[in-house]
Amino acid sequence: MKIQKILPIILIFTILTGCSISTTETTQQTTQSLEENNSEKDTTNTEQTQTTTQKQNEDITPVSGGNLNLSMRLPKTLNPLINEDYTVDNILKLIFEPLFIIDETLKPVPNIAESYSISEDGKTLTINMREGITWHNGDLITAKDVVFSLDVIKANPTSIYSNVLNKVASYSSKGSQVFIEYIEPYAWAIYNLCFPIIPKNYYQNNLDLQSEVNFKPVGSGSYKFSSYRLANNLILEKTNSFKGTPYIDTINIMITPNKETDLNAFERNITDSIKVDFSEWGKLNFNKEKIDTKINTNSFEFLGFNHNLPLYKNLYFRKAIAYMIPKDEIVQNVLLGSGIKTISPINPISWNSSYEEIENYNYSVEKAIENLALANLNLSQLETTILVNAENEQRIEIAEFISKRLERLGLKVVVIVKPFDEYLQILQEGTYHMFLGGIDFNMIPNFESFLTTNGIEEGGLNYFDYQDPKMDLLIGNMYKAIGEQNFLKACKEFEKYFTEQLPFVGLYFQKDILLTDGKVLGEKNPNIYSQYNDIELWHIKQEEVVKND
Repeated sequence: MKIQKILPIILIFTILTGCSISTTETTQQTTQSLEENNSEKDTTNTEQTQTTTQKQNEDITPVSGGNLNLSMRLPKTLNPLINEDYTVDNILKLIFEPLFIIDETLKPVPNIAESYSISEDGKTLTINMREGITWHNGDLITAKDVVFSLDVIKANPTSIYSNVLNKVASYSSKGSQVFIEYIEPYAWAIYNLCFPIIPKNYYQNNLDLQSEVNFKPVGSGSYKFSSYRLANNLILEKTNSFKGTPYIDTINIMITPNKETDLNAFERNITDSIKVDFSEWGKLNFNKEKIDTKINTNSFEFLGFNHNLPLYKNLYFRKAIAYMIPKDEIVQNVLLGSGIKTISPINPISWNSSYEEIENYNYSVEKAIENLALANLNLSQLETTILVNAENEQRIEIAEFISKRLERLGLKVVVIVKPFDEYLQILQEGTYHMFLGGIDFNMIPNFESFLTTNGIEEGGLNYFDYQDPKMDLLIGNMYKAIGEQNFLKACKEFEKYFTEQLPFVGLYFQKDILLTDGKVLGEKNPNIYSQYNDIELWHIKQEEVVKND
């Protein structure tokens, strides 16, 4: 199976990756070949997964007991703040709780933290800790544990959570409060505080990778460490945390060398749950019932323009193209519902989105023709191209789909498919017309590198060569907004201006897919922070529990 290369944002440009809201808009009529191709894929997946919404919502009384089988890579440590592997991080989130979590609207909300406040100048964040929450060894969680956790991240710049310290000048604690000082107002600060907290008394002086403590983790989550056999497996057992007591007794995590092995283990019913993207989902074959749950992500796919070329500096021409892209059809027929259509790089499901209030450029041949007339171009002499990377079959299909629609306007469009290295080189050299790309914003959209003038410089992601002082200002206003209302206002002003100027065309945010074995029931609420969010609600079919007993 190909694991497709994509443009970086860390640098990571996705294929695409970011949702549990299903798209319900009525789609436009599509071409016969596209319908037949995707109908076949849709039928195959339906037969393989044998799942329905009704199945997940059956009124089955949960029973305690049973075992859940998962997988991860060989860990260098089981300390979440030193760990550098994302598969290990997914498992450690079952053991360790973060200060803040992300809710279904992609908004950070207190978790171990009880509340927070921001100073009038926007530079000081005060966090009030919950009282009475304990570590698995019975010690109380304190503000000193938070400061210690920040110290560990600071001492380990390769930590997965190194971005926690972005724009941080200093931090300290007093009583049950934590104080974080920023070098300037930073509206995304709370998003950076979704990191696991570790106990100071347990880990202090035991941070070396070879320390035995680093392979016997003590956390505060719904599951606690039971045993670990090197290069074999990790076993967790349920415990009573502030979130309650899980139904499933134990979790067995097998050590696997790569994603291919993960996929194979899930297909063969060795493991019970796995997160996949759309390209992987379509290639899996099951011989048992599986349940699929969509996961919201911030993985954004778009059609980019080369603003160095006069043709793409023409706003009306860009708008004409936008109106000819049937995003409903793309989401339903190419992605099979695994995406949320958009126009701007702010996710429509996010709490700070004003998607319903802006121009969304829904498919309209009439509006496309109107804007093309305003563009005042000689279509008989127009020839344009769409660049895509060869490793991404989904993107190639979308490019062909768009090109056929644009040809209805009289445009001559050629899809250029290149291996990723050549694709990236062409983007960097600026020798393209249009291109399909993607970017995984994770929890904090990197608009500064992606869309501002500074992003054109070396290391930036502004391959469009788009320059607009007002856009730079509006993005800066978002980052430096003080207080929730000012932040929402800044986001709204940015989205409004973005859709007016349309530097590129947003297509969709991808939905990843959490697959679970049919024996694993209960409400599943995976999110951008954790695919095992609300695992306390999962339970094993009663007959499976009895059989294992």
